[in-house]
Amino acid sequence: MGIISRVADTVRNWWGYSYPAYINDYTLYAGGEPIPFVAPYSALQNTPVYRATTLISNDIGRTNAEFDDPNLQRLYDRPNRFQSGYDFRRSLTLQALLYGNSFALINRRRDGSVYELVPLPIGDIILDVSGNEPIYKSSTYGDISTNDILHIKASLLEGLWSPSPIQLCRVALTIGFGTEQQYLKGLESAGDPKLAFIHPNQLNAAARQAIINDYVKNHAGARNAGKPLILAENMRIEKIQSSANGTEVEAARKYSIQDVSRIFGVPTSYLSETSGSVYGSMEWLSRMYHDACLSNWFNTWGSEYELKLNERPTFDTDTLIRPSLAETFAALRTGIEAGIITRNEARSYLDFEEVEGGDDFLQALNMGTGGGATNLGTDTSGGTSEGDIGEPLS
Repeated sequence: MGIISRVADTVRNWWGYSYPAYINDYTLYAGGEPIPFVAPYSALQNTPVYRATTLISNDIGRTNAEFDDPNLQRLYDRPNRFQSGYDFRRSLTLQALLYGNSFALINRRRDGSVYELVPLPIGDIILDVSGNEPIYKSSTYGDISTNDILHIKASLLEGLWSPSPIQLCRVALTIGFGTEQQYLKGLESAGDPKLAFIHPNQLNAAARQAIINDYVKNHAGARNAGKPLILAENMRIEKIQSSANGTEVEAARKYSIQDVSRIFGVPTSYLSETSGSVYGSMEWLSRMYHDACLSNWFNTWGSEYELKLNERPTFDTDTLIRPSLAETFAALRTGIEAGIITRNEARSYLDFEEVEGGDDFLQALNMGTGGGATNLGTDTSGGTSEGDIGEPLS
């Protein structure tokens, strides 16, 4: 089989790769019900996990970068015949977020230049460190040198191989999953009684059934809403508490969102309701999200490109933390008036056309150094100094 056919099969298999839903080595028990620990792929069933991982991977995927090498620029924009650069970076980042690692084969020409980057399924790669040098082993491509694998890692807790963030924090995630699972089981048994009628005396089956029938007939359903309930013979009513009510589930869900936020570094307002946030706080959150989360992934991608492809790209992150138009104009005006940038440089930043005379530096009168149109440093005393007694007024 030729290399082109193997690459095509690899990409097809990567698209259709079936990941295991759960791991079976540990199990939690809640209320006597077994709850499998959350595994990387099944964790996507949790809405905050799905939101956090897809948000990060989408932002990494959509960020442009610049290379000095035109071939590397081509690979960044179109890494192989089957994917765009956006899909390639998004999918590998998502895989690393879930499993800790993601891989792409660096397919080189005979002269050593890179022809394409081919994504590899996580289940197809193992790392062999038993020899003098680490070797990646693939069932499709055999032994692969570390220089020929683009390896994106979520962390470096184990050196060349990263553990899964989902596996490291699976206890916290499983607790949230377990609470919702219990709540779903309660919904499945919605017919369970919510009220108990307690009679001071022993009642036979016929009397108990008569009380039930009377209550259902006169007080159940929307048509009977508002009808008074009158108890006789010293009967009383007690409400039966469910195992997991809506308040408990909501509290567990908020806790789960906070844990997911801590695991992936995404602000909680990005994972839940943000109606209480104002523009200033959202701008601060976007910068925090970039500094505490995305910048680490940009460094991961940049380091791999530099190590394996000999050049670190310059990522254009302006689209991720772009300020408002008013803030942009204010900053450019300050730069122009301080003589730091020209008007044409400011217009270029805004993608505006240059204007005649726009390459001259401007300087405010109160920012001068004694030359030009300012009077800073010029003797304007008329021959007198502070403390001199002038001529008497006539």
